[in-house]
Amino acid sequence: MGLVVAGIIVAALAHYLWQRRAARDIVDRWLMENRFRDRELRVPWFSVGNFPLTFFRSQKSAVVFRAVVEDRSFGGTGIVWFRVWPGLAGKMGEEIEVNWEKMPHPTEEDPPPLEDGWWTRQVELLRRIQRGETTFRLRGHDPEQGKEFDELVEYLLAMQRRGLITFGTPLANMRGESQYAAVTDVSITKAGEEMLERAAP
Repeated sequence: MGLVVAGIIVAALAHYLWQRRAARDIVDRWLMENRFRDRELRVPWFSVGNFPLTFFRSQKSAVVFRAVVEDRSFGGTGIVWFRVWPGLAGKMGEEIEVNWEKMPHPTEEDPPPLEDGWWTRQVELLRRIQRGETTFRLRGHDPEQGKEFDELVEYLLAMQRRGLITFGTPLANMRGESQYAAVTDVSITKAGEEMLERAAP
């Protein structure tokens, strides 16, 4: 009987360690894809109230992390919570919920972002959108112009991931060397408006 109990405990512990490791891998992938670097990432003792109740997934099977992250693109640090359900087979069934406690915002004390210049360009684009610019379109067929436009779209995509703007699916360029041809229906969100207020001189 004792061996059975011990076996159950060992199996439960092994499953917990696997679940935690798999959840950490999912969070690491999210951070990399969204251009953040974690300064601190841990499983907190308490996480009640940071996520809404779920009716279709067990909260007991989720792993919760609290992270202090650095925005590699725009600079600044923020605090974000993750609730992760690892999939049973690779990505199948995996899910991640993200809830920002404090969005990253650069201050004078913060080091410059790893991709210096993104903060200035972000504010510039937000102001253009706030003034009513809703469409960004590739002009001409010069390869250098295409490269510059693809870079602009990457800025827009990064801003969309942070919830600063919304827009439709970028249109692919079917005729030239650039990846994108246009971004339409661009609008600024409340978070974007608040960002501009903080950036105002």
